[in-house]
Amino acid sequence: MLEVIATGCFHSALPDGRSAFAAVRSAKAKGAVVVDAGDFFSGSAFHTFSQGRVEERLLSELYDAVVPGNHDLPDLMRLRDPDRFPPVVCANLRPPPAFAGRWVSGLMLERGAHRLGVVGYLGRQAFETIPAHERADFTYCDPTAELIGAEAARLREAGADIVIGVSHTGFLADVADQETGWPLPVVVASHCHSPWSHWTETGRHVAKPPAAGTGLLRMVLSPSGSHRVTQETCPPSASSGDGLEADLEAYEAWGQELLGTLEAPLADRRDVARRLADHARRILGAQTFVLNLYTLRSGLPQTVTRRDLMACAPFDSDLVVLDAPCPLDVLTARSHAVGEELLTATSDSAQGPSPVVTTGYVADRLGLPAHPVHPPRTLRDTLTDLVRSPHE
Repeated sequence: MLEVIATGCFHSALPDGRSAFAAVRSAKAKGAVVVDAGDFFSGSAFHTFSQGRVEERLLSELYDAVVPGNHDLPDLMRLRDPDRFPPVVCANLRPPPAFAGRWVSGLMLERGAHRLGVVGYLGRQAFETIPAHERADFTYCDPTAELIGAEAARLREAGADIVIGVSHTGFLADVADQETGWPLPVVVASHCHSPWSHWTETGRHVAKPPAAGTGLLRMVLSPSGSHRVTQETCPPSASSGDGLEADLEAYEAWGQELLGTLEAPLADRRDVARRLADHARRILGAQTFVLNLYTLRSGLPQTVTRRDLMACAPFDSDLVVLDAPCPLDVLTARSHAVGEELLTATSDSAQGPSPVVTTGYVADRLGLPAHPVHPPRTLRDTLTDLVRSPHE
């Protein structure tokens, strides 16, 4: 039997994820294979502070293989110590020549008497959510059953007695693949933050690790097909001996900077989005401002620190004006078609189609030509302006 530990959608979740790393470290010391299913980087205030430096060190220390997620490419392209970084495994995405690490379609890892084959892949929906400038030099093709099956066959011919897929595609999409005879009967799923975590039928498994550092996926695999799959929750707790104390102390000091005070707390990201869209429309003098809800991750307390703001808006984006007026019902329909949700602020005086201001991410995601606002401004600039106290 071979133990495999998987994480996914970690999103730089420190310090809360320290207890999960303690469990990973313990399992690795006992001989487990450790893999990440993508989006290890980004999506938190800590990543804004660390710029991926601490996350890279953790991956280099603890992981045997990494599958790229849609939020990982910038950090993968700026590895500080590429020789120590684990192999990036993805059969349907190729990096530009400037990538300094090791990138493979499939990987074989030996543990005792077993040879584990790992085939990584990235779904199209995930790939298309990557901002155009981040994916411009990468080469992508769909992860078809033929492509993934051929890589799995290559690994088996090379001696792998167990082959698994590690997918950054989405749990339900991976289940749908299994129901049509996917060539890999065991798949670690990541990407969509859905409530489902484990599907199994006649020896097939799709299993998703807990997201945001809240736990890990533990699989005990057998060449005979007798597998055990469990999700383990790792509640936040104080850890020691992981070498993170100095970084977390610096992060705490960085995050405590006071940015401003709101009239009242904003309970969730939808409340923030409404206030932010209206504020952006007014300060830009626009008739209509459109914001993607999922670019925000949380609400805001009444007194806002730098950590609070970065946790709420971990993904920044330039503000742009669409080159041509676009009716709001058309924008809404196009956004729903690609899995996005828009919130809109419109002037009471707006009549008929008018110029639309939005984020560069939304314009790119919907395939709409746009140009920067003048003077240039980002989403975070605008949110920071919103939370500034009147006396500041």
